[in-house]
Amino acid sequence: MTRLLTLLLAAVSASAASLSPVTAPSARTAAELARLEAQAMASLTARRLFTATRRVPRREVRGSELPDAIGVRGGAAPEIVLDALRLPETTEIDAEILLVLNTARAELAFPIPVVEAEQAAWQKTLVFCAERGAEDPKGFGALLARAAETARASSASLERSALPARSPWELAETPALKLPVSALARAGLLLHLLDKDPQKFYWAVEAGAPWPRGAARLSELEDLFALRGKELAALKAPPAGSYAELGGRRYPAALALAAYRLRGTGEVERLRESLENYDGVGLASARVAINRWRRATAK
Repeated sequence: MTRLLTLLLAAVSASAASLSPVTAPSARTAAELARLEAQAMASLTARRLFTATRRVPRREVRGSELPDAIGVRGGAAPEIVLDALRLPETTEIDAEILLVLNTARAELAFPIPVVEAEQAAWQKTLVFCAERGAEDPKGFGALLARAAETARASSASLERSALPARSPWELAETPALKLPVSALARAGLLLHLLDKDPQKFYWAVEAGAPWPRGAARLSELEDLFALRGKELAALKAPPAGSYAELGGRRYPAALALAAYRLRGTGEVERLRESLENYDGVGLASARVAINRWRRATAK
């Protein structure tokens, strides 16, 4: 398992089985973390995230295989992990965005990786970016605007790959989406897509993550429990093989196994409640924040 995203919160932040041992943050890392948090707290969203996750441990590793200098390990009991070797090489704005992103992931802690949780975590991060940019239009806001404009100019091919196939047999133009390495560039691209077409934003977040085999969509889990709840409750052992038969219908084994592990825990209902209608009311709030940022940087 190399470079897996453990959806923090469901945890998709990528954690690798071969991570270096974690320790309490050194004085230097703790000071950098405190500085980043202080800057980020210009945003109301960041202040709320830091308050909600104040009991989530902050740990340090040296030379990890995390895809970024800041990530999350664990599912239902997450830890925010900072790579002490890579953090000094990360730009300040990237580190700030990564800190908020992984805090948002940790807030939604869930036993398995879930697509909607990662979408919600990124959406909350973009609201942070817009709020932070509006408070600092000449600094953070201008850099974010430049990144969004760069993304706008180069996103045509990405948007074409998001279109549905004209037939079920049509080959995909882009088999896998590669998001930018820089957190700022990633935020710029996703902010552009969220502003232009939220459905393309949600698709990009899903298509740009290296999902583990055990990942699931919350909507699929909810549908499976609604349709096959009795059959799931009657299972005496976890599903094995490539498929699981429930009620005479064949379902992907990974989905059935996820539902089997979650049955009776209340975790599905908790996550749905935690997502707070992110693609409804939450989306409207995101648009307000983005418009405020655009007005501030246009002055």
